[in-house]
Amino acid sequence: MARPRYLVPVLFAVGLVVLAGCAPTVHLPSPDTHLPTGFEKPAPVAADAVVLDRWWNGFDDPQLTGLIATALDRSTTARLAYARIVEARATRRQSRATTLPTGSLSATATEQGSERLWGNGLSQGGGEAYQATFYPSWEIDLFGRLGAIRERADLDYRAAALDFHGARLALAGDVAAALFQARFLAVQLANARDTLGIARDLARTGELGRARGLTSGQDAARLQADLASGEGEVIRLEAELRAAKRSLLILIGDPAAATDTLAIEAALAPPPTLPETTPGLLLARRTDVRRAELALASAARTIEIDRLALFPRFSIQPGAVLNATDAGGTGLWSLAAGMTLPILDRARLLASLRISEARGQQAVISYERAVQAAFGEAENATTRVEAGRRRIVQLVRATDEARFAFDAARRGYAAGLTDLTTLLQAQRVWLQNLATLNAARFGLLSDTVTAVRALGGGWDPQTDLGAQAPLPSSSAPTTPEAP
Repeated sequence: MARPRYLVPVLFAVGLVVLAGCAPTVHLPSPDTHLPTGFEKPAPVAADAVVLDRWWNGFDDPQLTGLIATALDRSTTARLAYARIVEARATRRQSRATTLPTGSLSATATEQGSERLWGNGLSQGGGEAYQATFYPSWEIDLFGRLGAIRERADLDYRAAALDFHGARLALAGDVAAALFQARFLAVQLANARDTLGIARDLARTGELGRARGLTSGQDAARLQADLASGEGEVIRLEAELRAAKRSLLILIGDPAAATDTLAIEAALAPPPTLPETTPGLLLARRTDVRRAELALASAARTIEIDRLALFPRFSIQPGAVLNATDAGGTGLWSLAAGMTLPILDRARLLASLRISEARGQQAVISYERAVQAAFGEAENATTRVEAGRRRIVQLVRATDEARFAFDAARRGYAAGLTDLTTLLQAQRVWLQNLATLNAARFGLLSDTVTAVRALGGGWDPQTDLGAQAPLPSSSAPTTPEAP
């Protein structure tokens, strides 16, 4: 009995498929993202707790809200973040396009002619010829490799979108920190001017006492030295405040504006309380944690792509040719099916698979580290905020008592009942407590901003990461966006 002529090729092809199917299976370990159900010392929640999505509104500070809105619309940070998300969108389209059918239409037009240059005989006439060819190729995604490539492209784009939102929420925090820093300097400057006024009064009192023989020249000289020192401190703080204003204007994208156009209030209002939250919420709110999760998913897709590269690839290759001459035209068509099996490339592909597996292991560890770091940052930040609030209560009391003691010593010195050393010591204690209180108020504001950033504030975690990113007013695209 004769065997069918196609039996041997079929058996050979089946054997090759079986050989390719011996690709190793890679299983990444599940990341350990276990977190406590609550923070160790959660802060008490008040009715005016800040809303994390747009936390700056909770400060009830129109200047802060306006500066953040300006920065998100005009700053170089926001514009650069948008340019990067545009690049990521184009990269995603490019990656997905590699899985589509390929092929180019080519056409040629030829004109020929002849002319006898010497000898006898007839000259052959010229002619025109036209040809058009189209040979597309379509890979059949039999094992899912192309689908995995598309999924990886989508994951990478979503990770880039998280980078975009992360840059914007970091910018909002930087603007708030810069504004509070400028206000802290304004408070220090106001206190320095008040202290300078007191120093002038004391210097006049010292000169008057020396003229009347009530105080020594040494005491008057010490008071004059304090006056000169106070004037120097005012000069320093004025320069620091101007520099802080300039830095803030550059941060919001208005570097050419005069510093005088930016009014800075010499006040440090208490921040709103933090909202009630749990460590598990960080997995959804923190952009860096979610990006690490997407990086792990992308690494898993890369492993699958490299593994499927060991399998055969099947493709359909149709073709069409059109020829036209003066005598007429002809058309040809073809339909072919192909298979590619990486036999000699197997060692190289296996090495690539092992590299991808190692990177996948790193992605698992990086995700675990991101989760643990986010938990630590959030708990530490909330702990500092709560401690800062309780500390300020005590510092206010200490400052009030120190001011009372200084006022009493000042009255006693004016009446000749207190010596200069006692007066200056009382003044020094009061100024130290006042400076500590102002620094604590500034620290509480900064720690609150740090806490809301650590809790993932500044964006809506329900945002569709595949949607169009908000366009800054000064970053209009030069080419239209494709869907």
